Amino acid sequence: MLDSNSQTSSRLAPNDRVLFLDFDGVLHPDDVYRTRSGLELRAPGQLMMHAGILVEILEDFPQVRISLSTSWVRILGYRRARAALPPELQALTVSSTWHSRMPRAPLEGYDLYNRYQQIRAAVTRAGLTDWIALDDDPFESWPDHDRRLIRTDSNLGLSSVLTQEELQSKLRVLMRT
Repeated sequence: MLDSNSQTSSRLAPNDRVLFLDFDGVLHPDDVYRTRSGLELRAPGQLMMHAGILVEILEDFPQVRISLSTSWVRILGYRRARAALPPELQALTVSSTWHSRMPRAPLEGYDLYNRYQQIRAAVTRAGLTDWIALDDDPFESWPDHDRRLIRTDSNLGLSSVLTQEELQSKLRVLMRT
């Protein structure tokens, strides 16, 4: 049985069109640290400062579902990570790549996988065929042959107009499949 902080890919159906969403380096700069008082952005701006851009883009793609592929879920739990998003994105968020049944010990199981492998495991569990990922991928884990990644600049995230255009283009293709 799953605890109240968990969510699995079972909320996804094979015919869903899914955006795997990272937070750090996407919705704000990738300079977030866990402190005693919570998560803190140590760069100019604020946490989730680019979330409104994603809200606007996804207004044209209401069928898209979001699966969280951010380390925030591992640190805070699914519900708290989801609650950090604006209400419009919360409503579209149905799952995450990490869930509480996975070992919490560092360097065990899930933590041994890079982001691409974490997403691929979630895709396999849910039987998805139509998906893309929005991630800064700072460790360059994404294979060159897989074009489903919209790689953001870790400092600019979704504030980059080129990134916004690439996301819109890949969402249009995703909706045609």
